[in-house]
Amino acid sequence: MYKSMKVFLFGGAEPRQVARELKLIEKVIKRLGVKQVLHIPFARTQTQEIEWSGDWFHRHIHLPGINYLNAANKSDINKARSPLVFISGGSEHVNLIKKIKSNSRLLNLIKNASYIIGESAGAMVLGTYFRSGRRDGPRRLLRGLGIIKNTIIEPHYTEKKRQTMLVQEMKQAKARYGIGIDSLTAIEFELDKFPKEYKKIGSGSIEIKII
Repeated sequence: MYKSMKVFLFGGAEPRQVARELKLIEKVIKRLGVKQVLHIPFARTQTQEIEWSGDWFHRHIHLPGINYLNAANKSDINKARSPLVFISGGSEHVNLIKKIKSNSRLLNLIKNASYIIGESAGAMVLGTYFRSGRRDGPRRLLRGLGIIKNTIIEPHYTEKKRQTMLVQEMKQAKARYGIGIDSLTAIEFELDKFPKEYKKIGSGSIEIKII
């Protein structure tokens, strides 16, 4: 489990930035030369935002020669064979974590993936704990997937002024590491080398906090 896993955490997109962020994600997927992408879309089951409506994945991400699978379809989960896992964001964090944890095959595909891309809420749930979203009722910390150990992740970091929030969450959860990621920005690292070694993708800032 987690052997040689490479992780990409994207900080999300502000209004009118969606196409730009998804082109960054497309570029990463193509660079990795994978054969399958398994998209996990459960953080966004309803939306009033035009940019995220309908089949936004294929509108913005073009992957010729790569087999696209959608985890909303049970048959697609069964077809997955060591796919790149892409967990997209949204405001339904609780639904996302429940759907993943309720499907043992999907959970195993995530835990044994060679490559994971998490975007916004999809990045948050990869930590030990994460903050629930605006559609999940009162804000609270919930247990994440624990792929990135002893860590809490905050996307839209400086745009939403979450610097103080991240420190408070780390103290509440007794997490040693915090990752703040701006919109249109990602952090890339090998799981077993974090936090000593990482790279930045995109135009914004990344902050690693240690307490």
